[in-house]
Amino acid sequence: MSDLNTDKLFVKLLARNERHIRSFVRSTGMDWNATEEISQSVALIMWKKWKQFEVGSDFMKWARSIARFEILKYRRGVSRDRLVFNEELIELLANSSEAMEAELSSQDYIESLQLCIDRLPEKSKKIIEVVYQSEKTIKQIAEEIGKSPTSLYKTVDRIRKKLKSCLERRLSAM
Repeated sequence: MSDLNTDKLFVKLLARNERHIRSFVRSTGMDWNATEEISQSVALIMWKKWKQFEVGSDFMKWARSIARFEILKYRRGVSRDRLVFNEELIELLANSSEAMEAELSSQDYIESLQLCIDRLPEKSKKIIEVVYQSEKTIKQIAEEIGKSPTSLYKTVDRIRKKLKSCLERRLSAM
């Protein structure tokens, strides 16, 4: 395969899996900014190591492997923060995320998530929508809705816990 074709293949595979890579990183407990930073690092490293990738093998497995190292590297860099998961917990979360992904089809997960979101109070839905779909930082969003960034982080965390609980109930019933 020519270099141009393999480069196009990389772009295609990355575009198709970018959301899954971000979800994987996020599932290890990283905040939004860390998730974005790590996901970008993963994409850059994958590009640099693209020639080493064996076309036809599992792209996401390769991406998760690189992401794990980047998560650990990031974690070491911010280890002075008081709320940082240890490496064993990150590995456990990453493995459970992989297992869950393997067991469920994306469609079941998306449908369940949508039903859980639909059950949220209107105010919570709007907050989640703004946080996940806008290009703004938490600080900018907090200013717009008249909350402190800390308060908004706590609100988003509570909503995420509700969604997680709802998802776990729905998916365990499948």
